[in-house]
Amino acid sequence: MPVYELYGRALDSDMAFPELRPAAAPPAPGYRFTRRLPPPHDGPWFVIWWRPDGDPWVRASRTPGGYRVQYCNCAEFDVDAARRVIAGATIDCSEEMFRHFLLDQVAALAWSLEATVLHASSVAIDGRALAAFAGPGGAGKSTLATALARRGHAIASDDALLVDVTDRGVRAVPAYPGVRLWNDSEAEVAAGLAGDGRPEPIAKQRFSGGLPFAGEGTLVRLYVLDPVPASAVRFERLTGRDAVVELVRQTYRLALDDRGALAREFAALADVAARVSCWRLSYPRNLARWRALAADVEAHVRAGSTVAA
Repeated sequence: MPVYELYGRALDSDMAFPELRPAAAPPAPGYRFTRRLPPPHDGPWFVIWWRPDGDPWVRASRTPGGYRVQYCNCAEFDVDAARRVIAGATIDCSEEMFRHFLLDQVAALAWSLEATVLHASSVAIDGRALAAFAGPGGAGKSTLATALARRGHAIASDDALLVDVTDRGVRAVPAYPGVRLWNDSEAEVAAGLAGDGRPEPIAKQRFSGGLPFAGEGTLVRLYVLDPVPASAVRFERLTGRDAVVELVRQTYRLALDDRGALAREFAALADVAARVSCWRLSYPRNLARWRALAADVEAHVRAGSTVAA
């Protein structure tokens, strides 16, 4: 099987992932994925994500080598950070859904044990300087990234962005090329593009062709998308404290039971907030105006720090 690249690191697998491209050159060491059912595990468990009805959706538990991640009644994964192995198998879900769990969520949780992974889309505006868009599910991250891509700016990340503070700035590494859109965004923003399909029962269509995609770059702007609709497009500069609070909310996090890991993550997010210009972006929820919204965001990124709140 080929070695894939995920977050700029290797994913060596005994299972094919059509969503990923084989690595063109040997990537940095990462994880090996093996398709097998992890051994029975009794917990104790803590919940990572909840369903809208209040029931647990994804939960995790500490294991000798890392963590067990369980999609309730759907799939299980064993993240062995010590041996750099992720094992997983379906319980009751489609193959497409299983790959979605691993590539778009479990991998981000696994890498969060050693790096900071933001729940954010990002776009390279006029080159390799990245603007990221963070926010809860449904806030419009992928839609805005696609809208900017249709203006010629390359999409870096769709739903997860690994960030690392260096002497040269905040290095941002996307997971893999692709973007997923809900039906309404697909009809308006991706009209005319051929999609890759949508894993059942997910209503999001995946697009990996017809749009420009970028690799890693330097993060220069971060926008927290306000989920509450606004009457007009508005940019509000966030204080350092508010930026850190928002970043904490929009970060993939597996080690919820490890206070030391949480403290290190908080320090890393404070470092990111100190080096990146952070803004709250409020806008009307009118998909017919995506061109105008993309133009406003493009202008705001280009204007840099001269733009008033």
